[in-house]
Amino acid sequence: MAFQPTAITHEREARSRGEAFAVATVVRAERPTSCRPGDKAVIRSDGRLQGWIGGSCAQPTVISEALASLEDGEPRLVLLTPDGVAVPRTGLTVHQMSCFSGGVVEVFIEPFLPAPQLIICGVSPAAAAVASIGHVVGFEVVVVDALATPEDFPTASVVVDRIDPSAYPASRERFAIVATHGLWDEEALRQVLALETSYVGLVASVRRFEATIADLAMTGVDPERLARVACRPGIEIGARTFQEVALGIVADLVSRRRGVHGQGERVRVQVLTKVPVLHEDPICGMLVDPEVTPHRLEHDGHVWYYCAPRCLRTHAKQLGVNQADKVGQPSPARA
Repeated sequence: MAFQPTAITHEREARSRGEAFAVATVVRAERPTSCRPGDKAVIRSDGRLQGWIGGSCAQPTVISEALASLEDGEPRLVLLTPDGVAVPRTGLTVHQMSCFSGGVVEVFIEPFLPAPQLIICGVSPAAAAVASIGHVVGFEVVVVDALATPEDFPTASVVVDRIDPSAYPASRERFAIVATHGLWDEEALRQVLALETSYVGLVASVRRFEATIADLAMTGVDPERLARVACRPGIEIGARTFQEVALGIVADLVSRRRGVHGQGERVRVQVLTKVPVLHEDPICGMLVDPEVTPHRLEHDGHVWYYCAPRCLRTHAKQLGVNQADKVGQPSPARA
């Protein structure tokens, strides 16, 4: 349990930064293993594992499953056994953990996804109504405008005069609505388009929208990003008031998140690293991350990866190759 406080510290840090992460908790461990029930680790969206759920026999599989859980939002119960066989149980995923030491580890992986973020630029009545309704349905509201005050937007989590890109991690699920009524549409879009967003909408007439996009294109804004901006966001509900317009806008965002009403697939948290493709150690059968392990052997056009030097030496001897001549350079660790 000595590593648990470290995992908790990293969990608090991730929460405070509004980042997506998964917590892996050892719920069962059979000797010989290096972990114990209750050991925890935090897996960030970039694949970093902070804490302890066992050594190299367990970590690659746990990281892979954790990253997958961040993509689909579903928890996982993962069992690692020497032969990859277990009595079937609902919701249980079984992996082989063929370390020389043996042992069985069962890990519960739970994703923690921050509330979707809704950035609203402007202090117009439409912006205020979008902020209120967005908060009610679960968005974390960020209001951006030099004239905005927390008193004017009591449901907003953050009220700022401009966007600082460093405060908005790419892994966050994020939507943006620009509703400045033409006062600073161009600058608002410029700031919003510097972020990773799932959707950007400009509340404007078609004529003003086209003129704004054309002006931004002339100043060098990426055409691909400009193409993502939607004109007059919201679903058609026959809205006549600002509140009804806002209701249509928020309903549009919710439908896009859930992938309904022809709005495409469900929006997912952006995982900042690819789910690792694991290779089987030809000697012990353990699944090895080629980007992490320094133990690899090249021979006759093939490359093998190993969990430890012992497996590498054994396989080199079986192949009848000179290990010193054929061992490749250690793979770089995942950034």
